Amino acid sequence: MNFIGSARKWRPQRFDDLIGQEHIRRTLTNALKAKRVASAYLFSGTRGVGKTTTARILAKALNCESSDGPVSEPCNECSSCEEVNRGSHPDVLEIDGATYTGVDNVRELREGLRYRPARGRYKTVIIDEVHMLSKGAFNALLKTLEEPPPHVVFIFATTEQQRVPETILSRCQVFEFRRIAPGIIAGQLSRIVQEQGLKVEEDALRLLGRMGEGSMRDAQSLLDQVIAFSGEGPLTAREVEGVLGVPSSEVYRNIVSGVIERDTRAALRELNNIFDAGHDLRLFCGNLLEYLRDLMVIQTAGDAEDLFNLTAAEMEERKELAQMISFAEAHQAYSFLQNSEFELRSSIHPRMALELAIIRMCRIEAIADLGQLIERLESQESAPPSPPVPGPVRKTAQAPEVRAVLNPPAPGTAAPGENPGPEGSAPAAHAVHSPWSQGEAEKIWVEALKSLRPSQRGLLTEAGVDMATERVIKISLPADNGHAQAFETARQALPVLEEYFAANAPWSVQVVLEDSAREEPPPPQAMDPALEDERKRKRESEEKFIQEVIDLFNGQISNIRPVRDKGGQAHGDR
Repeated sequence: MNFIGSARKWRPQRFDDLIGQEHIRRTLTNALKAKRVASAYLFSGTRGVGKTTTARILAKALNCESSDGPVSEPCNECSSCEEVNRGSHPDVLEIDGATYTGVDNVRELREGLRYRPARGRYKTVIIDEVHMLSKGAFNALLKTLEEPPPHVVFIFATTEQQRVPETILSRCQVFEFRRIAPGIIAGQLSRIVQEQGLKVEEDALRLLGRMGEGSMRDAQSLLDQVIAFSGEGPLTAREVEGVLGVPSSEVYRNIVSGVIERDTRAALRELNNIFDAGHDLRLFCGNLLEYLRDLMVIQTAGDAEDLFNLTAAEMEERKELAQMISFAEAHQAYSFLQNSEFELRSSIHPRMALELAIIRMCRIEAIADLGQLIERLESQESAPPSPPVPGPVRKTAQAPEVRAVLNPPAPGTAAPGENPGPEGSAPAAHAVHSPWSQGEAEKIWVEALKSLRPSQRGLLTEAGVDMATERVIKISLPADNGHAQAFETARQALPVLEEYFAANAPWSVQVVLEDSAREEPPPPQAMDPALEDERKRKRESEEKFIQEVIDLFNGQISNIRPVRDKGGQAHGDR
């Protein structure tokens, strides 16, 4: 006897045998009990979810000889039911839409439907993959569907409902077949192997259920394949992974661990093993996305069993990793990987696209929780101002020392505030004997900017620099960025720049921040002193808040512009 595959051998023969389509089973059985038989049905859904099987069960129920009319459950014992099971019933016509596409075919079908059934109550026409019919064939069916003979029932099945014309859909009762849950598929596979007397691990059945991707037929075909590999011995999950070419769960765990520990080498090594083994990179990417999804669901919704299709060991593994990574980092890694999955569909270098995604995942910087940052800002804003702490006095652009730099002293004399060395000589030895070079100073200036904070570096990169005066570097901020906050940020960088030149240049320099570039507001007109003090306190509070935000996010000021009202007038004090 020839081998019969599991998908055919265990095909449902009654409505009660349908798996994962409870809503359709209940609707059809209730309609048959009430004798409410429609003239046309359309079953839509992905492959392997029971569309054609349900159509055959419905055909048996319409013509079953166990009753004088349609029955809610076929008996599968009468001659009519047996003939439908064998595909030899004269009144049940099953057509393949891919080969029955012409208008002439539909005309021939219409001619045959005019006559009464040969043996049964209804002539049942099952058209599989009905979306393959041509436009002309659909139009030829319209009249028959709208006013069919009372003894004719059409049952259409399709995997692409969007390709069926609306004129056809409006004349049918449409049933949407759902994907079958992996747990339900695993349960059906367990019953099949028990009837065959085979030993299969539960983890192996769960893996086959996931590999079926919602299709019972695909999962049953995979079961036949792995049973042929194992023979009579017990079937394990690792053997299923080897036969189907599926990476083991350890691979996903190791890659996610590498992302958490920022170990790019370990993560890329696992990916290289996947590539060398010849695994499907798109399938691997999809499974890794599901792994990250499990971590995020555990962090936000807990470990309820109905949210996962995992074994106890797999659940414990994911719970352990979920505690080691924040939700924001897991979400960012998921976004990188999802973008890579889109690239895999069209890229001619899929390995490099996936490697780049892994590298970016391993280089994710720690992300602060936005809620905590807002709480910190609110707490700092509501806290009473602390008394000023005595500290070193910073030199301002209006200080006498800085004004003296604008008019440097004659050679051989000490600048105001400078301690003269022995014999009245202020400059160091290397400053005396090394001639000033503006070109070399410009090179050192570029390197000196790298030692600043990001906020300072961003400001001074766009600032004007004048090195014409020997050992004096004059800085002027752009005219549109002369805000007091920006001016203070730049001023705090002056000692750092001078220290860098003292340590890395053949001469010491003084860096001066010129105040002439700042946009001075027009002379204020007569104003109430109380109102003027209020505006001053408000401006200082705003500038303090801006600095706190910069320090909190490690940001930088790229530019500051005045706020303009709806009339276009600038308000620089806002």
